[in-house]
Parts: sequence; C-alpha cells; structure tokens
Amino acid sequence: MLKVNEMNAEEKRIEMRLKNKVGILQEEGTCPTCRNFEFDDVYPNDGRAFYEDDKIICLFEQYPRAVGHTIILTKEHYEDISEMPIELGTHILSVTQKIINLLKEKLGAEKVYMCTMCDGKRNHLHFQLLPRFKGETIGSKNFVRERGILKDYEETVQLFEGCMKA
Repeated sequence: MLKVNEMNAEEKRIEMRLKNKVGILQEEGTCPTCRNFEFDDVYPNDGRAFYEDDKIICLFEQYPRAVGHTIILTKEHYEDISEMPIELGTHILSVTQKIINLLKEKLGAEKVYMCTMCDGKRNHLHFQLLPRFKGETIGSKNFVRERGILKDYEETVQLFEGCMKA
C-alpha cells in the first residue's frame, strides 16, 4: 500500500536535478508542465496518475509531504487561479470531493487540505491535496513538511482508478 519514505542521497540528487531542470525551463519562459504534456520529458511518467479526463489529470505527488499527497493539473495552461474559467473550477471541485472522500475512506485521512501555489515564472495552475492523519499537527505547517519519496503506490493507484470510474 502507498508509502512515503525518507529520501536517500541518490533520490535527493534526482529531485534536485528535476528542480534545476524545471527552473531552467521557467527562466527560458517555458512552462514545464505544458512541455511535459507535449514531450513527456520533464516529469517521470511512472503510473502515479489515477484519474484523467479532457480537462484535468490527478496523480500522487512523487515527492510528497504526506501519504496521499495529490496533484490536480489543469490540461489547459493558466498562470494562476484568476485566469481559470469558473466552469473548470466547478469541475475541479467536483472531482476533488471524490478524491478527498477516497483519501479519508481508503487511507484514513482525518482532514484534507487543498491549496494552489502558482508562484514564479511560467508556472502552471495546479492544486494540491494534503491529507492530515489523526495525531498529526493541525494547520499550515502541513504545507511545509519535509518531502519524502513515494513508494509502493501501484495498488493504491488501481484502487483509486476503480473508485473514480464508479
């Protein structure tokens, strides 16, 4: 079942290379997410996605701050939420509600925080769902927890895929 492990030295180097690649693309005026949609050469395509439709893709974060840390990406490029059509926002909230229910029912989350942080040059609008489990600190500190690395997620992806289709 889905786990988040502490990163070893090699995993930290890989994450740093990814951050550097993203930063270079952004400095060049290229949105890394849009580039990845077109060429599949920025972020690893390793089966973490569990829902996709014509507007969004939902996947587990590769370097999560919590078990079940989920990313919801818009397929269309928007720099921030102020540019997003209200209909897309309604759709995202509808899908988000299903995901939050799964994070609570299947993973045991007590609460799930939703945020969007689209800072910097050429950022792509995305939303993050950060589960909080019983006994964990309440509040904004959940947004800055140490990142780990996602492990053993295949079974949970299949479970979420099946539930999202139902």
